[in-house]
Amino acid sequence: MWVIYHSSDKFAEVSAVSIVSLFENNKNFKDIHVLYIEKDMTEKSKEKLRKITKKYRRTIEFVSMPNWSEKLNIKLSTTKKGWLGFGYNRLFITELVPENVNRVLYLDSDTIIEGDLTKLWNIDFKDNYIAGVDDCLSRRYAKLVDLPSNGTYCNSGVLLMNLKKWREDNIKQIFINYIYEKKGYFVFNEQSILNHIFAGKILILPPEYNTVTIVFALEYDEMHILRMPRRYSYTEAQYLNARKSPKIVHYTGFFMIPYRPWEKGSTHPYLNAYMKYRQMTPWADALLMNASKGKLTRLGQDICLKLPKRLVLRLLSIVYNYFRPIMFEHKKKKFLKSGS
Repeated sequence: MWVIYHSSDKFAEVSAVSIVSLFENNKNFKDIHVLYIEKDMTEKSKEKLRKITKKYRRTIEFVSMPNWSEKLNIKLSTTKKGWLGFGYNRLFITELVPENVNRVLYLDSDTIIEGDLTKLWNIDFKDNYIAGVDDCLSRRYAKLVDLPSNGTYCNSGVLLMNLKKWREDNIKQIFINYIYEKKGYFVFNEQSILNHIFAGKILILPPEYNTVTIVFALEYDEMHILRMPRRYSYTEAQYLNARKSPKIVHYTGFFMIPYRPWEKGSTHPYLNAYMKYRQMTPWADALLMNASKGKLTRLGQDICLKLPKRLVLRLLSIVYNYFRPIMFEHKKKKFLKSGS
């Protein structure tokens, strides 16, 4: 099994937790090879990750992250500066793995694996380019990211990729053409590109293969109040099963959960599992990170947590589904008008 991670040095320890959980729960695999796309990672961090893979008799290799803006000769841009960076590796992964590798599992660093991935790894792609989990998008966002009517918007933090079909259909060039067509500007970076290009050709996985924070934080009907999905691939029973028995937990940010598991003061509902695997890494005794959110954001979170939950969700829904898309659209038009 080929598994892809990427990060800077700052998130090496977060990746380590994910890698340990992968190895711990998939000992039945004969081989697991980790390809780690890194940016400015120290040799000390690399050696710690090598120590983990050696312990489990697995393999790891490091490759430096290309500067995709330079390689493509176009300035890649998005609505929020902090979102731009590593994700574009996903589009050009065929440049970074050998020709004989026909499928890879691409994982964000902020995941942990809680189950055997044999069934996922051996899944029949049929005629699909990737397999992923529905990210529950509203109509306004679907329009904003140019999602075709037959498309399902999947979270790119956990993707099984059918590289054999990518190569056969020269998908890399299709990505490049689309990037030039849109002048390098995408609201949600490569996630927007993947879902646009692969619309109707994505194998939808059960939600337990990418159980995001909102699933732990909100009930099924509460999630619908907040997100107002144009359609959603899962029943309430599937949603609750993903919470109860996740295969892959994805510690995505969510406004009502102030801190993520690697940050001081985290109250994430699935914190204990993260800390269990962290104790198995060379970073077990390291201090947790300081919160990345600013004081104003934390103040807003504190206020929301003191108000009735459904009231907060309805208010946030207005911001999320109306004001935020308008703001994103304005930024997009401003960028395209300026030509930079």
